Amino acid sequence: MNEAAAWAALPLDLIDVPPRLRPVEAAAVANMAVAIQESGFTSTILVRPQSGEEDTTRYELVAGAHRLAAMRQLGRPTIPATVRILTDDEALQVEIDENLVRRDLTPLERAEMLEARFSVWARRFPHLVAGDEGGARPKRGRPSNSVKMTEFLGGAPATMGFAEGTAAELGLSKSTVERAWRTVSGVPAPLRQRLRGTWVAKSEGALRQLAGVADAKLQAKTADVLLSGKTKSVADALAYASGSAPAKPAATPVSELQAAFDKLWKAASASERAAVIESLATRQLPGGWALIPSDAPEFAAYRERVDPTPEATDDDLLQGLGDE
Repeated sequence: MNEAAAWAALPLDLIDVPPRLRPVEAAAVANMAVAIQESGFTSTILVRPQSGEEDTTRYELVAGAHRLAAMRQLGRPTIPATVRILTDDEALQVEIDENLVRRDLTPLERAEMLEARFSVWARRFPHLVAGDEGGARPKRGRPSNSVKMTEFLGGAPATMGFAEGTAAELGLSKSTVERAWRTVSGVPAPLRQRLRGTWVAKSEGALRQLAGVADAKLQAKTADVLLSGKTKSVADALAYASGSAPAKPAATPVSELQAAFDKLWKAASASERAAVIESLATRQLPGGWALIPSDAPEFAAYRERVDPTPEATDDDLLQGLGDE
């Protein structure tokens, strides 16, 4: 890749927009237009040069579709742009990465974006990919302490694996990448197509459990039960798909305590919850109990189970780890 980049105020009519991985949303464009009117254009779009007719250089958009659409909506003649020479795969990876850092991705969308990123990554670094009957997969391994990611799509160090490299470049945790990879590896593309736009696509826990059902036919039947609304428990859906009734676990002192805490927590105010967290943070908790940060997967599982009020989403929660 040519690392040289240049800044330019480009005429909008010289910028072409190729098909995007995610469509441009009208509401987001309208909000962006308002922000530009109020605060100005604060960041450049990224384009790559293309050959044009009669020695005219045209440009292909790489990143910044909503910003470009907003400037067009405002009728601006030019837009600040960074011009960089990129290969097709490098341009595709930039677009994928631009999507991966968005907060509005569902767990399924994030998993599929990471799958797309791996396809590009595998072509760029084939020596870090293992092949088998199930298709390509990242080689196992971890980077050495001396490894440093190169800037802006530089070469991957020989010891850097897909999960580590992706996590380092995008600011994600390695475990987030690995969980997403298990989803795309365990849930086939046709089934993922059916799940898009449903509540299952928004539930990382449900996707992870569904990915763990090895039998493809049983997995599809389990998904049918989940999508029918009969239950939101993957374990129960699996039982129904297998032709049996879900087993109800016997109540235990721990589960009864968890249920009591769930009820109290749901009824507590934000200040009461904060006081509990502050008090418990200085204490040694019993075995199997821990304070769970709000960005941890266990937090999402807790919310899904007890449906706390919206203001609880910024707090840490106390949870019995043995019950999940």
